Amino acid sequence: MSAATPLGDLEVIRTGPQGAVTAFDAPVDDPVVAGHYPGFPVLPGVFLIEAADRTVRQWAHGNVPARDGAEGGEVDLVAMDRCRFHRPVFPGDRVLADVTVTDNAAGLLFRAAVATNRGKVADIRLRYRVRDGQEMDVREAEGAA
Repeated sequence: MSAATPLGDLEVIRTGPQGAVTAFDAPVDDPVVAGHYPGFPVLPGVFLIEAADRTVRQWAHGNVPARDGAEGGEVDLVAMDRCRFHRPVFPGDRVLADVTVTDNAAGLLFRAAVATNRGKVADIRLRYRVRDGQEMDVREAEGAA
Protein backbone atom coordinates (compact mmCIF):
# COMPACT_ATOMS: atom_id res chain seq x y z
CA MET A 1 0.00 0.00 0.00
CA SER A 2 1.19 3.47 -0.81
CA ALA A 3 2.21 5.83 1.95
CA ALA A 4 0.24 8.51 0.08
CA THR A 5 -3.16 7.23 1.19
CA PRO A 6 -5.09 9.52 3.51
CA LEU A 7 -7.23 6.66 4.88
CA GLY A 8 -4.93 5.43 7.64
CA ASP A 9 -5.88 2.20 9.38
CA LEU A 10 -9.31 0.75 8.72
CA GLU A 11 -11.31 -0.35 11.74
CA VAL A 12 -12.50 -3.95 11.33
CA ILE A 13 -16.15 -4.09 12.40
CA ARG A 14 -16.91 -7.65 11.36
CA THR A 15 -15.29 -10.47 9.43
CA GLY A 16 -16.63 -13.92 8.66
CA PRO A 17 -16.79 -16.58 5.96
CA GLN A 18 -19.02 -14.53 3.64
CA GLY A 19 -17.38 -11.11 3.91
CA ALA A 20 -16.21 -8.27 6.12
CA VAL A 21 -17.09 -4.74 7.19
CA THR A 22 -14.56 -2.01 7.91
CA ALA A 23 -14.88 1.66 8.81
CA PHE A 24 -12.83 4.82 8.61
CA ASP A 25 -13.30 8.56 9.02
CA ALA A 26 -12.80 10.63 5.87
CA PRO A 27 -9.83 12.87 6.58
CA VAL A 28 -10.63 16.47 7.41
CA ASP A 29 -7.32 18.21 6.76
CA ASP A 30 -5.62 16.09 4.08
CA PRO A 31 -4.56 18.15 1.03
CA VAL A 32 -5.98 15.56 -1.37
CA VAL A 33 -9.46 16.16 0.05
CA ALA A 34 -9.16 19.94 0.02
CA GLY A 35 -7.97 19.92 -3.59
CA HIS A 36 -10.69 17.59 -4.88
CA TYR A 37 -12.73 20.02 -5.64
CA PRO A 38 -11.50 23.45 -4.47
CA GLY A 39 -14.28 25.15 -2.54
CA PHE A 40 -16.23 21.86 -2.31
CA PRO A 41 -13.92 19.34 -0.59
CA VAL A 42 -14.84 15.67 -1.06
CA LEU A 43 -12.96 12.38 -0.68
CA PRO A 44 -11.83 11.21 -4.14
CA GLY A 45 -13.65 8.06 -5.24
CA VAL A 46 -10.42 6.13 -5.70
CA PHE A 47 -10.12 6.01 -1.90
CA LEU A 48 -13.51 4.29 -1.66
CA ILE A 49 -12.17 1.65 -4.05
CA GLU A 50 -9.05 1.39 -1.89
CA ALA A 51 -11.19 0.89 1.23
CA ALA A 52 -13.13 -1.91 -0.50
CA ASP A 53 -9.87 -3.56 -1.64
CA ARG A 54 -8.31 -3.32 1.82
CA THR A 55 -11.47 -4.80 3.33
CA VAL A 56 -11.27 -7.76 0.94
CA ARG A 57 -7.62 -8.29 1.82
CA GLN A 58 -8.47 -8.15 5.53
CA TRP A 59 -11.15 -10.80 4.92
CA ALA A 60 -8.70 -12.95 2.95
CA HIS A 61 -6.18 -13.13 5.81
CA GLY A 62 -8.65 -15.06 7.92
CA ASN A 63 -10.55 -16.95 5.23
CA VAL A 64 -8.24 -18.00 2.37
CA PRO A 65 -6.34 -21.17 3.25
CA ALA A 66 -2.69 -21.72 2.33
CA ARG A 67 -2.00 -23.95 -0.71
CA ASP A 68 1.06 -25.58 -2.21
CA GLY A 69 3.49 -23.85 0.11
CA ALA A 70 1.98 -20.41 -0.51
CA GLU A 71 1.07 -18.22 2.42
CA GLY A 72 -2.60 -18.21 3.34
CA GLY A 73 -4.66 -15.09 3.00
CA GLU A 74 -2.99 -13.76 -0.11
CA VAL A 75 -5.21 -12.63 -2.98
CA ASP A 76 -4.51 -10.65 -6.15
CA LEU A 77 -6.93 -8.14 -7.63
CA VAL A 78 -7.79 -9.30 -11.15
CA ALA A 79 -10.45 -6.80 -12.22
CA MET A 80 -12.86 -4.13 -11.12
CA ASP A 81 -16.10 -5.28 -12.75
CA ARG A 82 -18.17 -2.30 -11.63
CA CYS A 83 -17.85 0.99 -9.84
CA ARG A 84 -20.74 3.38 -9.41
CA PHE A 85 -20.61 6.44 -7.18
CA HIS A 86 -23.95 7.65 -5.79
CA ARG A 87 -23.08 10.68 -3.62
CA PRO A 88 -20.00 12.45 -2.27
CA VAL A 89 -18.10 11.65 0.90
CA PHE A 90 -17.31 14.83 2.83
CA PRO A 91 -14.43 15.48 5.24
CA GLY A 92 -15.18 13.95 8.64
CA ASP A 93 -17.79 11.48 7.35
CA ARG A 94 -17.75 8.03 8.92
CA VAL A 95 -17.49 5.54 6.04
CA LEU A 96 -18.41 1.84 6.16
CA ALA A 97 -17.17 -0.61 3.53
CA ASP A 98 -19.25 -3.81 3.56
CA VAL A 99 -17.85 -6.50 1.24
CA THR A 100 -19.55 -9.80 0.51
CA VAL A 101 -18.31 -12.83 -1.43
CA THR A 102 -20.95 -13.37 -4.12
CA ASP A 103 -19.45 -15.73 -6.70
CA ASN A 104 -16.53 -18.00 -7.37
CA ALA A 105 -17.01 -19.06 -11.00
CA ALA A 106 -13.97 -17.09 -12.22
CA GLY A 107 -12.21 -16.46 -8.92
CA LEU A 108 -13.52 -14.60 -5.90
CA LEU A 109 -16.05 -11.88 -6.70
CA PHE A 110 -16.80 -9.33 -4.01
CA ARG A 111 -19.64 -6.84 -3.94
CA ALA A 112 -18.79 -3.80 -1.88
CA ALA A 113 -21.47 -1.45 -0.56
CA VAL A 114 -19.81 1.71 0.72
CA ALA A 115 -21.95 4.04 2.81
CA THR A 116 -22.00 7.01 5.17
CA ASN A 117 -24.78 8.09 7.54
CA ARG A 118 -26.44 9.76 4.53
CA GLY A 119 -26.74 6.43 2.70
CA LYS A 120 -24.93 4.49 0.02
CA VAL A 121 -22.03 6.33 -1.62
CA ALA A 122 -20.67 3.60 -3.91
CA ASP A 123 -21.31 0.12 -5.33
CA ILE A 124 -18.13 -1.68 -6.33
CA ARG A 125 -17.49 -5.19 -7.68
CA LEU A 126 -13.94 -6.49 -7.42
CA ARG A 127 -12.64 -9.84 -8.72
CA TYR A 128 -9.67 -11.60 -7.10
CA ARG A 129 -7.72 -14.80 -7.43
CA VAL A 130 -5.93 -16.67 -4.69
CA ARG A 131 -2.23 -15.75 -4.79
CA ASP A 132 -1.09 -19.20 -6.00
CA GLY A 133 -3.32 -18.74 -9.08
CA GLN A 134 -5.84 -21.42 -8.18
CA GLU A 135 -9.53 -20.72 -7.83
CA MET A 136 -11.04 -21.13 -4.40
CA ASP A 137 -14.52 -22.41 -3.79
CA VAL A 138 -16.42 -20.19 -1.35
CA ARG A 139 -17.26 -23.35 0.62
CA GLU A 140 -13.51 -23.67 1.33
CA ALA A 141 -13.58 -20.19 2.84
CA GLU A 142 -16.48 -21.19 5.07
CA GLY A 143 -14.46 -24.19 6.32
CA ALA A 144 -11.39 -22.05 6.98
CA ALA A 145 -13.16 -19.63 9.30
